[in-house]
Amino acid sequence: MTHSNGFQAGERYDCLKVGIQVRADHASKPGGDVALAKAFAGRLRSSGFQVELLSSAQEVRSFQPRLLIAFNLDQMLELFDVCRSAKDCGAEVAVYALHHPSQGVRAYLKSGLAGPRGWVASYAGKDPAKYMYFMSLLRGLRRRNVLALKYALAGRKSLLRDLSPMIDHLLVSGPSELAEIHRDFPGMNCDIVRVVPHPVEFPEVAVPEINPYDATGVSRHFFIGGRIESRKNQNMVLRIAVRVPDAEFVFAGQLNETDPEYCAEFRRLLAAAPNCRWVGQLSMAALLQHLAYADAVISPSWFEVMSLINLYAYALGTPIISSEHTYDPDVLHDGVTRFDPETSNALLEALAEVGTRVKPGISAASGRIAEFSALTWLGFDEFSHSVSERLAARAF
Repeated sequence: MTHSNGFQAGERYDCLKVGIQVRADHASKPGGDVALAKAFAGRLRSSGFQVELLSSAQEVRSFQPRLLIAFNLDQMLELFDVCRSAKDCGAEVAVYALHHPSQGVRAYLKSGLAGPRGWVASYAGKDPAKYMYFMSLLRGLRRRNVLALKYALAGRKSLLRDLSPMIDHLLVSGPSELAEIHRDFPGMNCDIVRVVPHPVEFPEVAVPEINPYDATGVSRHFFIGGRIESRKNQNMVLRIAVRVPDAEFVFAGQLNETDPEYCAEFRRLLAAAPNCRWVGQLSMAALLQHLAYADAVISPSWFEVMSLINLYAYALGTPIISSEHTYDPDVLHDGVTRFDPETSNALLEALAEVGTRVKPGISAASGRIAEFSALTWLGFDEFSHSVSERLAARAF
């Protein structure tokens, strides 16, 4: 039997164990990287692989995978820990880089961060590479990882030198990300690079053909999704929204409790903006409903790899207003207005260009959704097919 992704299902892959790394805090802090890991897991399970989500080096050693798919070059310490365990098991290692655009990270660090993030940004001299390295060490220290002490003394270059030989396959979202990796990770093993855009996985749910926005007389409705935290930059939108009284702004996402100062400001600004509301964390069906009926989606993040919200909106044909610090342009070539998040008037000008949208029927959008979803999955399917064929041949 052949699955839609092109794999031959059955006993041939039953012996292949694939571990997929998820962050140690994935349960309390879900995000795009966790959604990506789960999407990969589902894709591989549908073709007969034995797949487990693994959140620690100990779990990697216990599962003994033949292939480990790990994430996030910017969190090198946690990545090093799981990669070392995978190599001890004799596994091949593929790393999905998720390296954020440095220009966006630099702008974020200059934005006046409060609390521990602000302290680390100051200590790092607002340098993106140093900031990410120090944040990785802090997470390791909180989890009592002895490697954090070792590499706090040895330094980032030493950690990168030890990590690089463990990486058999480097997965990047596109050429823009790869160019930044070449610059920010000198000496990184880039011999085997695969372009794997963030795949768009549309679940088997129907988008309700009911407009979720208030019929209050306002002419336009904007949707802003994502975890409520300083990196996502929702508070800039709240400050702008009060200057656009003819529009409603709907925010969705859970509060990041580790960013309390930002969340407190979010609540204060929300209370002062009568044309804004926050609907909390949405189910997938509700999220797709809001995306489908918005006049535009606003993605104000200081930096992103590829915004999952943007990808869903694009597949649904909804206009997007997005920060320029993202690798989305490698995949999204039309229907996106980009702005500099350091210039608030740039967002205001972009909003002025958005009119009331004629909403397409969901059935009419189904062809676009299927085509775009298949396109985004192509890179992962080609990578996993190639690796699995080689590993399966070794098993016989």
